[in-house]
Amino acid sequence: MKEVNRRPNTNCDSCNKEIYRRPSTLLKNKGKHCSKECSNKVYKEHFRETSKGPNKSKGHIGDKNPAWKGGVTQFKKKGNYKGINYIRCNDETKDMARKDGYIMEHRLVMYSMCGFLLTRTEVVHHKDHNPSNNNIDNLELWPDNASHKRAEWNKITIGCNNRIKIMNSNENI
Repeated sequence: MKEVNRRPNTNCDSCNKEIYRRPSTLLKNKGKHCSKECSNKVYKEHFRETSKGPNKSKGHIGDKNPAWKGGVTQFKKKGNYKGINYIRCNDETKDMARKDGYIMEHRLVMYSMCGFLLTRTEVVHHKDHNPSNNNIDNLELWPDNASHKRAEWNKITIGCNNRIKIMNSNENI
């Protein structure tokens, strides 16, 4: 067997300790650290210099970000189904939004029609089952998913506690 030359041929970038690296590795200028600790030290310093901590994204938030699409994103389901539009909400509708500040477009349309914030349990139903058709005439508000599904299967009792119907009936009294 041929003897392999394992004599130190370079120094560690972090602690300057003599180490051996393959000539091909030295050509790529990778792996010039004697241990993980030394590699992590160099990486942490580089990260501090390039990221500058919490101020890294300053000036690139919202519409100043080059990837900004007008505050609209789309959630795609599997298969050939059309996605649901999510819109960046304002401070007034923050309670209806997800953690990231986006709200489903049909819930926002229903909010503008009703004038009150929707609870998490309330369901907005599309009459034509097309999630991209958010016309006011196409939307219904149900108090919860159970009553919504019962109505779809024609198993609901007359006089369902639908908030819009209750609100409209109170105005007539």
